[in-house]
Amino acid sequence: MRILVAAIPAYGHLFPVLPLAAACAAAGHEVTVATGAPFLGRLPWPTVPGIAPGVELDAVVRETQRRHPDRHGPDLAVAMFADTTAELVSGALDEVFAQSRPDLVIFEAMNVGAAVAADRHDIPAVGFAIGLAPFVVDLIHTAVRDFQGHFWIDRGRPMPTGTGLLGAALIDPSPPSLSVTAGPAPAVPRWPIRSVAYTDGSSPIPDWLVGNRSRPVVYLTLGTVSFGAVEVIRRAIDQIEPLPVDLLVAVGPEGDPAALGAVGARVHVERFVPQAQVLERIEVIVHHGGTGTVLGAAAAGVPQLILPQGADQFLNADLVTRAGIGRALRADEQVGGAITDAVRVLLDAGPPRQRAAQLRAEIAGMPAPETIVPRLEKLVAGG
Repeated sequence: MRILVAAIPAYGHLFPVLPLAAACAAAGHEVTVATGAPFLGRLPWPTVPGIAPGVELDAVVRETQRRHPDRHGPDLAVAMFADTTAELVSGALDEVFAQSRPDLVIFEAMNVGAAVAADRHDIPAVGFAIGLAPFVVDLIHTAVRDFQGHFWIDRGRPMPTGTGLLGAALIDPSPPSLSVTAGPAPAVPRWPIRSVAYTDGSSPIPDWLVGNRSRPVVYLTLGTVSFGAVEVIRRAIDQIEPLPVDLLVAVGPEGDPAALGAVGARVHVERFVPQAQVLERIEVIVHHGGTGTVLGAAAAGVPQLILPQGADQFLNADLVTRAGIGRALRADEQVGGAITDAVRVLLDAGPPRQRAAQLRAEIAGMPAPETIVPRLEKLVAGG
């Protein structure tokens, strides 16, 4: 079976779906990944352009604002994925499908342009959720019918009726304890899957983190797409450094460690680390609230302090606090030693750590990626 995995070229969009790609390849299927720079040619499987070349996030935002000057906040985000990005992706995949038609498309669910291209070419497709709120996916996939209806009309294809996901099913790694249950029932079946971290092996674990350690380790990261990260990271360093811990700080692949200024001897600053392996060696994580990091820390049983910056991070922060596995501090709450106090509580063997261990067991009990492969095979076979 020829499988195309399609993801917007960003770590938080691409990496979550790659363990399923690996499971498909291990089962003997031919896997190709459609994405963009900097991932083209850098994955264990063949890659093809899955979005127009030279696209930058800032340019996509500006173009969306130009097209939709009356939209702001979440409404603008919906338009960014359902209109501007969808157009850039769908056109690129039209060219890919003209050269080599896959038997199945697996798309990360925010990449609605891939779903559109698959539907237009009558290729079976399934989505892979990278967020904890399925209703957001439904909003985006419903909106693309309005914004980009010409995708179908220009090619003499009927536009899909109804609302919700453009695909046969939504593969969903969110455990029940971290799921958003509000909103209408999903229009397609939901296939639970265990959240499994992917690492490309390009960044080693820091030497000091391997072997026996005399102090607890706190890991601080604001992910790979940050919103004014330097100020927030510096504030967090200043408030965590007085604690008797080692602090690992990851500033992101495009970050500049020197921008943080001088740090103490127990603060270790890196650009990028293999997060899945780091999470198995730390006591507390302080982060931005990206879904991949929330699920990765939850799967490792690590208590979390979230400093949300944008996008769905505020929703994720609420889910983490509701589940009892951590705390959250918004920008105006990160003063007067609040970060210090929160990390100190999370370092203790109290309720957040106990609840994090329970959630780790819950995630471990979810279906592994390899168990999803037979369902994909059945879908393509028409079952």
